[in-house]
Amino acid sequence: MENDEISNLKIVYDELWQNAITMIKDMNKSISTVFLFGLMMLVLAPIELGTAVEMYSKINAGSSRWLDYLYLAGGTLGTIITFIAGISMIRWYYQLKNRYANLIELEKTLEE
Repeated sequence: MENDEISNLKIVYDELWQNAITMIKDMNKSISTVFLFGLMMLVLAPIELGTAVEMYSKINAGSSRWLDYLYLAGGTLGTIITFIAGISMIRWYYQLKNRYANLIELEKTLEE
């Protein structure tokens, strides 16, 4: 049983060793994608807030359409969710960047 586990681990390590450079590049691209996603969420939050403010103004002006109330709720909820998601993704980006700083530097030296 133990020999099978060691044999399986050797197969996994051999595969990792063969694809190490590609994995490092893919990981760095993925970390950058996390940052871009967080940034886009932070850009979308004011747009959602604008929708909520517009619907609030419309309701204050006397609109009683149920769809306006739905847009107000959606815009408010959307603002909160996109802001929290943006902040969370930016934080996650910095955590990943710090955690894998050595590999990021390794990729830079491999490209040179």
